[in-house]
Amino acid sequence: MSTEILVTGGGGLLGYALKKICPEAVFLTRAHGDLTDLGQVRHLFEKFRPKRVLHLAAQVGGIKRNALENADLFVANVRINTNVLTTAKEFGVSRLVSVLSSCVFEPHPTRPSTENDLHVGLPFEGNLGYSYAKRMLDIHTKLLSEQHGCKFSTILPVTMYGPNDNWDLEKGHVVGSLIHKCFLARQQNKHLEVWGSGKAVRQFVYSLDVARLLLRALDSFTGPETVIIAHDWGITIGELAKHVAEAMKFKGPIVFNPNLPEGQRVKEIRSLHFSRNFGDFSFTPLREGLELTAEWFSSHQQGVSVGTQTF
Repeated sequence: MSTEILVTGGGGLLGYALKKICPEAVFLTRAHGDLTDLGQVRHLFEKFRPKRVLHLAAQVGGIKRNALENADLFVANVRINTNVLTTAKEFGVSRLVSVLSSCVFEPHPTRPSTENDLHVGLPFEGNLGYSYAKRMLDIHTKLLSEQHGCKFSTILPVTMYGPNDNWDLEKGHVVGSLIHKCFLARQQNKHLEVWGSGKAVRQFVYSLDVARLLLRALDSFTGPETVIIAHDWGITIGELAKHVAEAMKFKGPIVFNPNLPEGQRVKEIRSLHFSRNFGDFSFTPLREGLELTAEWFSSHQQGVSVGTQTF
């Protein structure tokens, strides 16, 4: 059996988006096997014989999980990435694109970080394990290209959001968590509590946009370079919470709790290579993407009881 495109981490946010535009691909989920186990990874490559691979799989969480499980997330993600890339090389995969994370950059830079800063300093301590595993994925990609001629590369999107996000109140990313909180606050007629001061600045990109760019990256190869995907200068969490509330039709008060963690104050990254690779690409505006995500949540949350944390 030969597969044109194999997608690891196919059950997550980005995998869901890819299915919309590339349904013919094979999407691996945890049900197919444990990617931290090299034997199981080799079995999957033997079974599907992929020509090209999109490597999305990772163990990841929000602020709280990243801090509490730093060591565990480092080990799990190093194993996943090493197993997938090593096996892809062994099976002669012609093209592979992996997805990095914006958390790889050091906190508090004097200017927006670029691709040149990917390995400068240390990432934020609260997610050091996951972040450094992503840095190692980038290094492994470049070494395989230099030593073995593998046409592997990476992209680095800012925080993604969209349909099929992680809605967990504590382990999910900020947009998914805020949408879930809005739903609960509306159901319970309570205020919307937002972690932190609301002043932290973050950048967001709609998952379907990243999926489209991934497929374009898979069709072209300009070397093992990383390309950042970031289309604006970001937004404060306070403003984001207001936009999410509007998308969810929540009209109650929004309360910020500075006693709860919010991570580093400002995270801004810009690409030096995006225009050369994807210069004509048009991004989904944040408000439009939030409305689409809220609509998806509202149509898929049937059966969720008030107070639950996951779906």
